[in-house]
Amino acid sequence: MKRKITIVFAIAIISIILLSIILYLSQFHFDFSQDYRSVEGYENIVFMDPKSKQCFRLCAWGLIRAESYPEFQDHRETIGIPYDEYRSLIEHADGGYIWQAVSSPDGRYILYVEKVGISGTTDDEDVYYKVYSPDDGTTTTIYSGYRQYLLVDWK
Repeated sequence: MKRKITIVFAIAIISIILLSIILYLSQFHFDFSQDYRSVEGYENIVFMDPKSKQCFRLCAWGLIRAESYPEFQDHRETIGIPYDEYRSLIEHADGGYIWQAVSSPDGRYILYVEKVGISGTTDDEDVYYKVYSPDDGTTTTIYSGYRQYLLVDWK
């Protein structure tokens, strides 16, 4: 009986340690969806916290800290796609505000950030990070979160 208690206690401690490591590495950016894996080149999508300048990349449980990316471009002021593609994207989007957009390096996809208000207040928004394929008209949500205002770039 004493041995069983010791084993259960050890498993609990190991679980807490593993969860702590995941929480530390992801800084609470969780999203367990695996849809992002259907996008070619997703490994090169970079997320950045605009305040801390910490970079993140996609992983199985959401986002994980990544090495800094000095060439990171902020696409909030200048949308990183041609105007005609931007108009097409607006027509295709789910009705939210497109906050950022950038083309993939090969030009096959458009990575964009859509804010969707969930109530009447201005800072109460869900943020969706999506990839749009103009070739077949599909959209894949690669990450989402409540008030997760991160910058994106595709290196």
